[in-house]
Amino acid sequence: MIGTSVAGLLLVAGGARAQEPDEELPPLPAPPRAAWYDLIQLSAFVDGYASVNYNFPKPAGGANATTRAYDTDTGFALAWAGVDASFPAEPVGGTLSLRWGPAADAYAGSEPGTLKQVKQAFASWRPGGADGSVTLDFGKFDTIYGAELAESWRNFNYTRGVVYWFAQPAFHTGLRVGWELNPEFTLRALAVNGWNNSVDSNTGKSFGAQAAWTPSDSFGVTLGWIGGPEQADVLEVECSDGTAYDAAAGGCASSPDTPAASYRVDRGGANDPEAWRHLIDAIVTWNPSDALGFVVNLDYGWEGIRQTTSTSDTTKYTWFGAMAAGKYAFDSTWAVALRGEYFKAFGEDAGDAPALSSDYYPFGVPDLAVGTGTLTLDFKPSDNLIIRLENRGDFALDAHSSVSDEAKKIFPKKQRESADSQITTTLGVVVTTD
Repeated sequence: MIGTSVAGLLLVAGGARAQEPDEELPPLPAPPRAAWYDLIQLSAFVDGYASVNYNFPKPAGGANATTRAYDTDTGFALAWAGVDASFPAEPVGGTLSLRWGPAADAYAGSEPGTLKQVKQAFASWRPGGADGSVTLDFGKFDTIYGAELAESWRNFNYTRGVVYWFAQPAFHTGLRVGWELNPEFTLRALAVNGWNNSVDSNTGKSFGAQAAWTPSDSFGVTLGWIGGPEQADVLEVECSDGTAYDAAAGGCASSPDTPAASYRVDRGGANDPEAWRHLIDAIVTWNPSDALGFVVNLDYGWEGIRQTTSTSDTTKYTWFGAMAAGKYAFDSTWAVALRGEYFKAFGEDAGDAPALSSDYYPFGVPDLAVGTGTLTLDFKPSDNLIIRLENRGDFALDAHSSVSDEAKKIFPKKQRESADSQITTTLGVVVTTD
C-alpha cells in the first residue's frame, strides 16, 4: 500500500510537471533595416523618332509644331532623354526627374535657366508611414489632370494629342495632398503657383481638387477642377523719348523732354475672380480584358482675359476638348491603338467680330476647331524596347464666321504655302529601364 501510494504520488507529480507550459523563448531579433541607398528606385530612358510630313514643309525644324507637343520636327530627331530617382515616403521620401532634349524645353515652356531640365523635384511626407492613407508632396510635380502623360510609352499612342497640349496644364509647383479613403476612392488637392510655373506671374495662387473612383481593376472615373489667376499682375511698358507712362491713358503719353524709359505697371485686377482660369477635367477608363483598354478624357475651361491696362474689364475665353482612345494587345509583343480628338477655343463677340485679339487663340485664328485621328502599331520585342509606327492626321475645322477659308490654313506646306490639314507618319523608338 505504501509503495503504491508513493508510485501514485510520483505519477501525479510527473503529470503535473508535464502540464506546465514550456518556458517562453526570447523574441526573434528584427530583420536588419535595408540601407537607405538600397531603397532608391532609379530608371532612365531615351526617346527618339523619325517623322514624315506629307505637306513637305521647309525647314524641317518645327515643321509639325502647329499642333504637336514633342514630335515637332521632320526627319530624324531626338525627343528627349531622362533619369528618374525616387525614395519611398516611409514616412519621408522624395522624387527627382531630370530631362534633356527638345521635348524638355517644350515641356518646361517659360521656365528659367536650369529649371528646364528639372521635370519633377518634390519631397514627400506620409505621416502614417508606409501604410498611411495621407501623402503630402511639396515642390515641382507633374499635373494630376488629363489622361495622357508626357512620356510617350506610358500612353496608347506615340504622339501626344491636342487635348493634352492645349487644354491642360503640364506641371505645378506648390503643395499636393493625396488621401486614400479606401482602395476604391482617393481624393487629391492642390495649392500651387498655377499652370506650368516654378516662379509665379502674380501674387495669387491656384487651387485644385480631384476625386478618383475605381470600383474595380477594370473601371475608373476621375473628376477634377483647378482654378486661379494666371495672368501677370505687372508688366513692363517701354516709352520712347518725349513720352512717359500715363495710367489714365493706359499707355505712353506725350511728355516733352522726358527720356525713353521702361515703366513697371501694376495690372490691377489680374488676381480678381473674374480673371481666374478654370478647368474641369473628367476621365473614364475601362479595361474589359487584359488585352483591351479604352479611355475617354473631357475638358472644359474658361478664363477672363484682360486685354488692356487701362481697365480691369475682362473678356471671356473658353475652350473644350474631347479625346477617346482604345488599345488592343494581340500578345505581349504586338498591339494596335486608335485615338480621336476634338478641340476648340472660342471667345466672346463684339458685334460681328471677335472681341479677343487673335493672339489669344492657340492657333492664331478666332474660334478655330481642330480634329485629330491617330492609328498606332506597337511593337515591343523586349521589356526595355518600344517601337511604334504611327499615322496621324490633324485637321482645321470650323472657325469664327469672320474667318476666311484661307485663314484656316494653319499648317505649313512646302516653302511658302499653307494647308488646312496635316498628315504625318512617325516612327518612335524608346529604350527604357522601366
